[in-house]
Amino acid sequence: MADIIEIKKRGDRLPIIKTERLILRDIELKDISEEYVSWLNNESITKYLEIRFVPQTKAVVEKYILSKLSDTVNSKHFGVYDNDGKRLIGTVTLSIINYKHSFAEVSFVIGHKDAQGKGFATEALSAIVHYSFYDLKISKLIAGYYEGHIGSSNVLKKNGFVVEGIFKKKLINHDGIRVDQIVVGLLSKDV
Repeated sequence: MADIIEIKKRGDRLPIIKTERLILRDIELKDISEEYVSWLNNESITKYLEIRFVPQTKAVVEKYILSKLSDTVNSKHFGVYDNDGKRLIGTVTLSIINYKHSFAEVSFVIGHKDAQGKGFATEALSAIVHYSFYDLKISKLIAGYYEGHIGSSNVLKKNGFVVEGIFKKKLINHDGIRVDQIVVGLLSKDV
């Protein structure tokens, strides 16, 4: 698990989570740059993401971010920043938080080309695992990925997630081929 340097709580806003190399916090409208929108439309980055089905514009992204900023209870959408919090390189999202059953679904992407392959996804997910289990008191995290998505598989394994199930031929990949969805989970007691 990544070493959390600090978690700074901010009332009804998302906390600022600092790790050795990253800052995770809510994305502000000023952070939605043309560069960010362009990587949300880049097929090589989004080929395993559901957003690939909807063309992203600055207006579409702003509407999405505003919806996430207005509801930080049922979901938490963190921007992942490097360079002392100056450059948005990706996101980690707790898309569904079920407090009654004490679980959340998590997803992530490092979209900035210059930040890929440097372990940032593993570090960011590790920070969110820590935050989910120790601050939110969630007991279980769940994630899913397309069969063949080696990057996500590796990041999740490095963070302790284990395969819990396979939905046979559930998804259609970027090549139009029907593939399995791999479902993984992690219990707080296993961290």
